[in-house]
Amino acid sequence: MLRITPLLFAAALLAQPAQAGVKYSWQQVEASASMPANLNLELVFSAEAVSLGELKLDFRNNCYSDSCGFKQDSLLSLRYWYGGADSATGANLIDYRYNRQPTMFYDRIELSLTFLPEGLLGGSMYVSNGESDFRMSSAGSLFAMIEANSDQKDGCGFQYPACAGSTGLLVGVAQNEVPEPSSAALAGLGLAAAWFARRRRSR
Repeated sequence: MLRITPLLFAAALLAQPAQAGVKYSWQQVEASASMPANLNLELVFSAEAVSLGELKLDFRNNCYSDSCGFKQDSLLSLRYWYGGADSATGANLIDYRYNRQPTMFYDRIELSLTFLPEGLLGGSMYVSNGESDFRMSSAGSLFAMIEANSDQKDGCGFQYPACAGSTGLLVGVAQNEVPEPSSAALAGLGLAAAWFARRRRSR
């Protein structure tokens, strides 16, 4: 019985339901000469939040000075940067993840959004991590960058001191969250242990 326990444990981990969400990504319509053309913005909301049709959030996430005490489960993640597809090498990165410590000083997030038909988003948002920030607003589903700033030299930093004007859509695609790395690792270890136990018994 002990030999099959790791296998059962791994199966239980893998059987856990993934949390459904909707990922909205920036699709540029018109670039502005006063800001970089390669803006990236990704927001992931819970499927339940999207189904309600509207979302208003206004919070500061001060995990370095306080506990992550703001209780919300609507916005699962938000990433914003300038550069290629890989945010790790981009400029002005803001990387908010639900119930995680801020990557910079704090997360300040104000959202007043409407989930529109055909997977589009409308409304307004202000987001900051203490080093970089941006403010956007839409007319219908067409968002315009009102202002963006950064303490960095690249992106909307010293290179573009008056960063504003680009327009685009935020288009949603349904997705499922992948399992947490720790769960996947434990599942792998459990399967490996079960395989070794079975091999040893068959000798």
